[in-house]
Amino acid sequence: MRTTPVVLLAVAVLAGCSSSGSPRPGRSATSSGPTSSAPSTSGRPWIVQRIHTGSQPCATLGAAGSVWVADLSDSVVKRLDPKTGRTTAHYRTASGPCGMAYGAGAVWVEDYNANAVTRIDVASGRVRNYRVGQSPYDVAFTAGAAWVTNYGDSTVTRVDARTGRTTAIEVGAQPQGIAPAAGALWVADSGQQEITRIDARTNETTSIRCEGFPAWTAFDGNTVWVGDQTNGEIVEVDATTSKIVRRSKVGSTPNDGDVSGGAVWFPDKSGGLYRVDEQTHRVSGPFALGAGNPFVLDSYAGKLWIADFGGTDTIVVDPAKLPSS
Repeated sequence: MRTTPVVLLAVAVLAGCSSSGSPRPGRSATSSGPTSSAPSTSGRPWIVQRIHTGSQPCATLGAAGSVWVADLSDSVVKRLDPKTGRTTAHYRTASGPCGMAYGAGAVWVEDYNANAVTRIDVASGRVRNYRVGQSPYDVAFTAGAAWVTNYGDSTVTRVDARTGRTTAIEVGAQPQGIAPAAGALWVADSGQQEITRIDARTNETTSIRCEGFPAWTAFDGNTVWVGDQTNGEIVEVDATTSKIVRRSKVGSTPNDGDVSGGAVWFPDKSGGLYRVDEQTHRVSGPFALGAGNPFVLDSYAGKLWIADFGGTDTIVVDPAKLPSS
């Protein structure tokens, strides 16, 4: 998956996380009535829930039996029951949380406004912040570490999950999305029209030319998909050969996507959802979401969970209810 905001994260996107000890998580099991509204009835039967999740939901993540929603303006991550949509806990983060990843028993959240990444231990609820680079944009987890793209200083910070030690790795200009595949991290360098490959074992880097405005990512096995926000395309990269093998035309501004059910899913800033079949490469959509800016999508428990950065809801889509053509 994955995610993130520059006047807040949004400005850069629309033009296309010091240890602080161990603060209490501000855990609050809230069962004060339903948090979800009725499904849309305006010709969108695939929307099965709209859940009010804060003043500016920025990213979603399905992991450890829950769906996690980061709210950038409220500096909180909410934990939802995927069956009911109810909030079961919330965790205070550093300022401006957005992109999330899961690994080593924890949810890792990049905090755009704080130049930090927050680690939320799933079992204990303990929260800890680590210093990273400037304006962190997205995070992935692989090879025993969280990897954070830093838009403001063109680096990726590796945070060792066991020791907390951080290592800065230089990449191309203005990195946004990041995805793990084939023993490496793949970074969309939006300011340099490149995709940087970081060897997860040695931290050595190489790059491939991408053209356009590479921004957000999705991944599955040995394949990475990168959204090109200049040409409105999904760029497919074979992670074993470091070659671009295909471009699929979608909406003008594809945001952060995911892979599920044999398809690659990308929401678009214009409010639509696109599906690219992994086998046939056929593109379907746009499917209307009724969202101001569907920003980050994650697949979990048979549904697509989409944070509307231009609104206040997390939109839940049942892929089985989408039109077949």
